[in-house]
Amino acid sequence: MNLKINHRIGDGIVDVTYFNDFEIDLKFDSVASTFSFQALFDPYNRSHAELFCVSHFHEATLEHEGETLISGFLLGEEFKSSAVEELTHFAGYSKPGVFEDCEIPPTLYPLQSDGLSLAEIARKIAAPFHLNVIIDPLVSNAMNKPIDKSTASESQNIKSYLTEIATQRNIIMTHDELGNLVFTKAKTNLKPICHFEDGLTGTSFRMSFSGQGIHSHITVMKQASEDGGNAGEYTIQNPYCPVRYVYRPKVVTQSSGTDITTEEFAKQQLAAELKNIKFIINTDRWKIDGKIIRPNNIITIFAPKIYVYKKIELFIESVKLKGNSTETTAELTCVLPCVYDGSAVKNVFVDAHDNFPRFKYPKQN
Repeated sequence: MNLKINHRIGDGIVDVTYFNDFEIDLKFDSVASTFSFQALFDPYNRSHAELFCVSHFHEATLEHEGETLISGFLLGEEFKSSAVEELTHFAGYSKPGVFEDCEIPPTLYPLQSDGLSLAEIARKIAAPFHLNVIIDPLVSNAMNKPIDKSTASESQNIKSYLTEIATQRNIIMTHDELGNLVFTKAKTNLKPICHFEDGLTGTSFRMSFSGQGIHSHITVMKQASEDGGNAGEYTIQNPYCPVRYVYRPKVVTQSSGTDITTEEFAKQQLAAELKNIKFIINTDRWKIDGKIIRPNNIITIFAPKIYVYKKIELFIESVKLKGNSTETTAELTCVLPCVYDGSAVKNVFVDAHDNFPRFKYPKQN
């Protein structure tokens, strides 16, 4: 792992090679990936004092064997002093992470935009932060469609405001390894990059189903708006909460300002609930076919021990890379592809019992 920090003094960019216990969290459905590491800090070493100067928000780039992983800022330090020498903790995130922490600056007021597209709004807001906006051709038409009226609140952070608009157009706002703000769609139609199954050396699995966040019926209600928009109501059933077993209804109000149908809004609400089903894969592999495993890819898995009785496809939502002086590991957090691609929701567990004859279980005493 190679960490480059631009400390703005002397030669500028410095390679940091004396760090340990690092963690890199690459995320898809987020404006920033994060990183942290521990390093030996010598307070009497001038280069150390300049490199890790508190409050300087140095630019930082993480690379591994020629692959750039994160371009962002070093924005957190935790120093310790004791009789025993201790490592200092440092952390940071991708450049667009600032949108999670900041509201629209007053220099860009008024907060209401009339007739601008999401692409225009995003570029206007990104400019003072010196951020580039990348638009995937897959969402170009939706990004450039004019919006009659869009209004942010003074206390709303930038990420929340832009995400609110993007979600109405089925667009994902994310980032790339170069620190750009990216508008795109999930690549769920790609060929799987790898297959995992029970028994693989150096690999373990977890599957968690959080039923508290899942409902049998989701009803969306939309009131008529002053500008002539029609009222509406639509109910969608969740296959992961079969009504024959339990009744768990949910009602959501759709704001009159949205420009998607009530049915489409209900599908989005259902997809969001399915994030309560997560598949965690831990592996000692960082690379597949010579490249770092990254989010926005598809894998397949077959693991009866975590109730996956048949081979299914999963979408990689995030990848956590960890390492120290003795080992490196990767943790893949995956969800069902229908969470992101709008495809029909089908319960992958419901026919598990039909697959039992495939296996030879030991006789029970």
